[in-house]
Amino acid sequence: MNDMATKLEHTVSYPFSTDRLWQVVTTEKYWRDLLAAINRDKGVLESFTHDGDTVTVVCRQVVDESKLPSIVTKVRGGDLVIPRRTVLRRDGGDVVGELTATVEGAPAKVEGTQRSSGDPSSTRYTASVSVGIPLIGGKIEKAIGEQLVVLLDAERDETLNWEAGNR
Repeated sequence: MNDMATKLEHTVSYPFSTDRLWQVVTTEKYWRDLLAAINRDKGVLESFTHDGDTVTVVCRQVVDESKLPSIVTKVRGGDLVIPRRTVLRRDGGDVVGELTATVEGAPAKVEGTQRSSGDPSSTRYTASVSVGIPLIGGKIEKAIGEQLVVLLDAERDETLNWEAGNR
């Protein structure tokens, strides 16, 4: 991990149990619906595997250029395409996971962990954002971190909608 990386911590909570959250995240339709809701026609679920106590989700998400801060669009115009991989596992009553994301055509990487626990459940994300661009990398990392928090909150909101409609 890059020592110069920008660290991020964020927690979201749910009105249902961690067991219920596990039922949701082990459903392929949830991931397809989540990407469609968050990314409309641009998000793609590339693969989903649920093998015992492990779920692996590989997708591509897109951040519209119009939602990007100018520091990012100056360096790289156009929408950002973000390949993302999430691996979630049961750990006793908790759900733990690792996530990695990159940005196509840019020296940017997000690496993180997450832990969901409790009833009602909450998920704590810890991540590191690194951008290998001299001088302005730190500013871009901060902008990516801010966008990541917006995304995690949007995913939480959509998860609540999905869970309520798929009981």
